[in-house]
Amino acid sequence: MTGVRAALTLDLDWAPDFMIDDAAQALVDRGVRATWFVTHASPAVERLRERPDLFELGLHPNFLAGSSHGATPEEVVAHCAALVPGARAVRTHCLMQSTPLHDALLAGSDVEVDVSLFLPGATHVEAVEQWSPGGRLVRLPYVWQDNMEMYAPRAQWSVDGLLDPPGLRIFDFHPVHVWLNSASFEPYERLKATRPLGEVAPEDAAALRNDDGPGARTAFLALADRLAALGGGAKVSDLA
Repeated sequence: MTGVRAALTLDLDWAPDFMIDDAAQALVDRGVRATWFVTHASPAVERLRERPDLFELGLHPNFLAGSSHGATPEEVVAHCAALVPGARAVRTHCLMQSTPLHDALLAGSDVEVDVSLFLPGATHVEAVEQWSPGGRLVRLPYVWQDNMEMYAPRAQWSVDGLLDPPGLRIFDFHPVHVWLNSASFEPYERLKATRPLGEVAPEDAAALRNDDGPGARTAFLALADRLAALGGGAKVSDLA
């Protein structure tokens, strides 16, 4: 990778298949690797599974109250581990973290690598080992996330330059924001108000797409282009 240790990741967050397929095709066209953190089963997830040369599937467990994944940490882990048997990597939904949750993941799945530490713009980032009663977990901080960028007073959508600082460079996108080219939460919130996200059709979302300026999609494609030029990037488990 010409000395650059970088990975592109995506949190599915129950996105409809056409949005997942859209982001995946952009990466396939460029030969760029990615790790997808899975929230649900779908035909699009099965299509991701058909490209192990490019794509790694990880867990995206929702430990929040009222989660559709389960009522206890053990239930949540069991549900998500069944979605992606053998998954090595995890990023928790909403970045929920605690040593008991880590122990539940280590006890109930094959997870070895956690990517739930968000350190925006950090440099000299490296993998660290965390030991707990459950055993060893390798933690990989990540440095940019599309929906968090929307809160910034001066959002930075030209993210390919963030590849240049030393250390691990891991980026997080969401298929829904890539498809909408989100630069604010308003279109996403309007879309969710129409029906459950997984039931949204392309025609529902088309009128809400940002076609007039930079956003998550322009950042995603620019980063994918840069990673393609550097050899395609890595899957997060390869960086551990």
